[in-house]
Amino acid sequence: MKKVFISVTLILLVFFSACKKTNKESSSGQNCRMLQSTSSIQNRFFYYNDNRNIIKALFVEANADTEQDNYYYNNGHVAYMIRLYKGTLGDTIFYTYNSGKYVEVDQYGVKLKYNYNDSGQIIRIERYEGYKVTDYSNYSYDKNGNCTRCIDYSWNDSTYLPYTITDFEFGDQRNQYTSIGFPPLNSMGATTAEFFCPNNITRMRTQSIGQSYKFVLVYHYSSFNENGYPLVVSTTDSLNNVFNIENIQYICP
Repeated sequence: MKKVFISVTLILLVFFSACKKTNKESSSGQNCRMLQSTSSIQNRFFYYNDNRNIIKALFVEANADTEQDNYYYNNGHVAYMIRLYKGTLGDTIFYTYNSGKYVEVDQYGVKLKYNYNDSGQIIRIERYEGYKVTDYSNYSYDKNGNCTRCIDYSWNDSTYLPYTITDFEFGDQRNQYTSIGFPPLNSMGATTAEFFCPNNITRMRTQSIGQSYKFVLVYHYSSFNENGYPLVVSTTDSLNNVFNIENIQYICP
């Protein structure tokens, strides 16, 4: 997926358990879908079929660049997605499933493979070039099903070495990214973990191995809808310098 969409994190540095009972959505069992997100970085628009499955996502950046992702289904799963960029014919990403879980994504001959634990959580994503794993990410979870840590590894001479560690903290409301309803596509790494977490992320700390400095993103939520999804999110560094302010609209049952 286009990096700038997933999160402001990718610009700067590089599905799902219930929330607490204080969250109105968890008590009502209702699920919303994100319709639109607007910010100074990018405007995003999402379209769904009658089964509330995503069929199109449109991204418009501040410099008027556009991306359109069209999703095509088979037996209830996304079989492939065609991505169109402004002025191009686009490209296609294919998905493979096993026992209802998607296990492989194929684009440009590069494959990502997804590994699960007994609870159905993604614990490892591997990137393959041919038959070789070039790099991978490992994921750890808390008791609420939120991804608390991601460690990224890459091949170095004769072994795989970690190169970044990212830790997450969470609130007790809903995560807006899970409402979109699609898999992490052809992504791996820490920002992919945002799609694994049922609760809203409040802080993300990323540290490169061998360095003491940690890059910190703090997420501020000024309002939520009655189902527990955030309506306004601002992203800052640890010194409260604002990177982005996002306004979100949903369709709810």
